[in-house]
Amino acid sequence: MKRRWPVNVMCGLALAAASTAHAGDALCPGPTAGNGQVKAVMVAIQGLEKTLNAEQRKSFERPFDRDSATRWSNLPVGITPRAGLRLGDLDEKQDHAARGVAAAALSACGLEMLDEIRVADNVLKAVDERKIGWDGGNYFMSVLGTPSERKAWMLQIGGHHVAYNFTFNGNREGATPLFFGTEPIRFNVGNVAYEPLAAQSSAMSTVARALASHPEAKLSGTFTDVVKGVVVIPVPGKMPTGGTDTGFPMSYPTGNSDRGILYGALSATEQAQVRAAIESYASLPGAAITQPLVAAYESPAALAETFVGYSGATDLSARGAYVRIDGPRIWMELVVQPAVANPAELHYHALWRDKQSDYGGEIGH
Repeated sequence: MKRRWPVNVMCGLALAAASTAHAGDALCPGPTAGNGQVKAVMVAIQGLEKTLNAEQRKSFERPFDRDSATRWSNLPVGITPRAGLRLGDLDEKQDHAARGVAAAALSACGLEMLDEIRVADNVLKAVDERKIGWDGGNYFMSVLGTPSERKAWMLQIGGHHVAYNFTFNGNREGATPLFFGTEPIRFNVGNVAYEPLAAQSSAMSTVARALASHPEAKLSGTFTDVVKGVVVIPVPGKMPTGGTDTGFPMSYPTGNSDRGILYGALSATEQAQVRAAIESYASLPGAAITQPLVAAYESPAALAETFVGYSGATDLSARGAYVRIDGPRIWMELVVQPAVANPAELHYHALWRDKQSDYGGEIGH
């Protein structure tokens, strides 16, 4: 895949390293022109649709219903087929227009992550002996419902290791579910070095190292994947099946047991590190989408009921290392898994969900 969508910003690293961060600050050092504003996203979608033929528009436009909304995955398309407009099928003019849609909805950080995850898939494509669908072209874009400045609709962009699900004009702000991962964790293509989740893994690792000095922060059990991700059905000796969000609505832990340590029990420095981790995830959608959410997550009342926990290696250097932020609405997690292409190596899965506003609160609980 030719990398036609270059973005050159240090995504989220400034936030991840900051000791003081506030919800009103810019969530990404390099916001895009659209920055998640609904009108800008609509204009970009109109521009893309003008370049598509009838068959492509039919793939691009899907109903805004539960089945369509929850049909995202982090599995390759050979395991979990996707619906939508396949980005790898677009000509140069169409690709440029699709880029415009992504740029309108995402921050520069979110664009760069999408680019780099697709490059990672092309690295995997070279070793895809089982033909499970690793390919930077196997990423898709869909509009669910009719774009409007008033009525609810969704934009989905995703494939293996990324799922952006943005709901506009919903009952609540809709940035989630938002999944992202990478295999390999770090890699070179030509003279370019890539680390798609550098900001998020660094921020979460900083939190985990801080939590290691608090025994009550350690979670019981071991973790093999994100806890609230897609529903995968193992099949002995074969590829798994399922792999979409059929488990929605999710149930979440309640009470004080085995959820980690309360935010309020942390030092001021540790609290700032937790906020920086939250904002590293929230740096991916355009700020118009996520700023209201971060303000809600970081309100004093919400933080007073927010737990932070970890399991395994605190530097994210080993299989099973896991970090979680769990508040009244927020659910952010990151886990270290063995790589699929080379099990001797590692890869990351990360997930952001909102207990109240997944899919903009438009799909019934």
